[in-house]
Amino acid sequence: MKEFKKWIEKQIKYYKPFLDMNLQNIKVEYNKDIEYLSISNTYPYLEPIINFSDRALKEWKDGNLKKDRILHELCHIITDPLYEKAIRRYITEDEILDEREKLTDTICVILNNLI
Repeated sequence: MKEFKKWIEKQIKYYKPFLDMNLQNIKVEYNKDIEYLSISNTYPYLEPIINFSDRALKEWKDGNLKKDRILHELCHIITDPLYEKAIRRYITEDEILDEREKLTDTICVILNNLI
């Protein structure tokens, strides 16, 4: 389990600069109550936790867990602010517009990092 946690941390370190997440303090923890992988939604804070289950650990040991699954969880850090606003009962159009622009600008930064 310790080796798997280190592997996840290595993937996080690799992807962070591409996703412009250098300020994020991303932790990794085992969670027996989830199905596979998940990331906590800490919006607007910068300390999410990637959780992994026994199933994810087994797939990693079997060589079937691709590193892009960690990328998927990290992308939630980008998309969750808009999700957070969208699920609220009372929200203004300006709040949605602000999150739309933030998400668009984040994608722009990511693509610029890759180019």
